[in-house]
This record gives sequence, C-alpha cells and structure tokens, in this order.
Amino acid sequence: MPSLIIQFERVDDVWPDLERLAAQEQVEIAEPRSFRPDWESMGKLNDAGIFRVLTARVDDHIIGYFSWLMDFDMESKGTLIVNQGGWFVEPGHPIVAVKMLERAIAEFKKAGVEFAYFHHTVHGRGATVGRLFEKKGAKLSGHTYTLKLKGRREREG
Repeated sequence: MPSLIIQFERVDDVWPDLERLAAQEQVEIAEPRSFRPDWESMGKLNDAGIFRVLTARVDDHIIGYFSWLMDFDMESKGTLIVNQGGWFVEPGHPIVAVKMLERAIAEFKKAGVEFAYFHHTVHGRGATVGRLFEKKGAKLSGHTYTLKLKGRREREG
C-alpha cells in the first residue's frame, strides 16, 4: 500500500521536483505566460516564512504541491491573510488534492490567519474546484481578469 506524506518543504531543497510539476500544470491550464519560475525569489520568501509550500509524496516521490503567500492585509491593519499560489497534483490523485487543501487550511488556522483567498483556473482539472472551496466554507468574493499589456497590439477606435 503506497504511503502518503503531506509536509512543508524548503523550496531550495525541492525546486527540481516543483519545476517538473509546474511544467505539467502550465500545459494543463493553458497558461499564457512563459514558463520561467523564479526559484531564487521563491527560496528567499520561503526562508522568510512568507511563501510556504506543502508537498505531497507517495512512496517518497513528490506528486503535488500547494503554495501560498502569507502577509498582512494592507487595507485592514493587523489582519493576517494568505493568498493561494500554485496548487497542482499529478492526475490520478484527486483525494490527495483535497487532503492538501485541508492541511493548508489547518496550517492557516494554526498561524492565526483571518482570511484565506483561493482561486482556480478556467482550464484543466481545477476549473470546477470552486465547489470544493465552497464546501470548506469559502464564499465567492470576486473574479480575476488577466490583461496582457506587454506585446499587446492596441485596437484602434
């Protein structure tokens, strides 16, 4: 029987595995940005406790990650918040994805976080994950739109 371990790991220690998974995610969600993870910055923020990464390992092989940024809300002094970052689990492990979200929420509570902001993509397996967020008690609070500015041709008129 395979063993599952969900744990914090340092970016500097596991970035090659994270890059392998992130490359899969990039393709699955049809990400329009070029694939150039900034592992150095992530490592520095990780060491400072601002950027956190949970990994999921099955028989010591990393099959998923869940990341977030923790900071104080600049619009509500003293309010600790987290913004979900990348979250990806290799296909075939849907229960692992749920367990990762549950562990992340438990860690947020332990840290004294007041609000967690989650998002999901419109492509790939994550396109319907909003229902999972709602099952965990989250409320839809907005929509995110991406406007590409660099290299964009302006329409006339």
